[in-house]
Amino acid sequence: MKAPFLSICIPTYDMGGNGAQFLEQSLTKLTHQSYQNFDVVVSDQSDGNDVAQTCNAFSERLNIKHLFFSDGPRQASANTNNAMRHAQGEVVKILFQDDILARHDSLELTAQAFEEDAVWVICGSAVTYDDHNAIRPMVPQMHPQIRFGKNTISSPSVLSMRRGKALEFDEHLIWLMDVEIYHRLNKTYGSPKIIPETLVLNRLHERQVSNTGVTVELRRKELSYVRQKHKMGETLKDRVSFYKQILKAR
Repeated sequence: MKAPFLSICIPTYDMGGNGAQFLEQSLTKLTHQSYQNFDVVVSDQSDGNDVAQTCNAFSERLNIKHLFFSDGPRQASANTNNAMRHAQGEVVKILFQDDILARHDSLELTAQAFEEDAVWVICGSAVTYDDHNAIRPMVPQMHPQIRFGKNTISSPSVLSMRRGKALEFDEHLIWLMDVEIYHRLNKTYGSPKIIPETLVLNRLHERQVSNTGVTVELRRKELSYVRQKHKMGETLKDRVSFYKQILKAR
């Protein structure tokens, strides 16, 4: 069987009892896409069977692969990497379980962006409280100091990469996992292809990682780690950006 062009990689966990519900809403959006040459890879770190049952309920409508990943580190970076490792498509698209596609042609526009040999693509996004209404739309922009947490791109759900050249998320990171991979992709392959349209909605809710466990200590630890990892060639502007974020992390 010919592999699909896109693989939608979804890391999942219990998310305070909301994980399966959020996933169901996201999968429903996928069934309504104008572009259908894709499969779905769900990496599951939940403790129960709700996510697996949700995947099974969509098995006749989506080409979906469910993977239990209980032995891996319990964090989004490792869980996302596991989904990516099982992808078969030419392009991997990240989609967190609490985020949803904003338009019926979100995947079509994503696939089209790779027609001109793009290696990595990022799309516009917005936030939502109700899964429908988009607020604070954001056109992504890359900047050299993004690794220190001034995120002008948005969540990993806006990211797609050619699978043969895809980079994995750094599993030492939680808070900075997205901006650090954007920095590495930019250093490795150059500027991303940008889709300015809002194709992804980031759901705002109380169980978000940013609201559960991102302490001052964690912020400072990750900032220092990222600085050391990418310190070669550090500029004055880099240092200023780092110390500004350290001060904000108090």
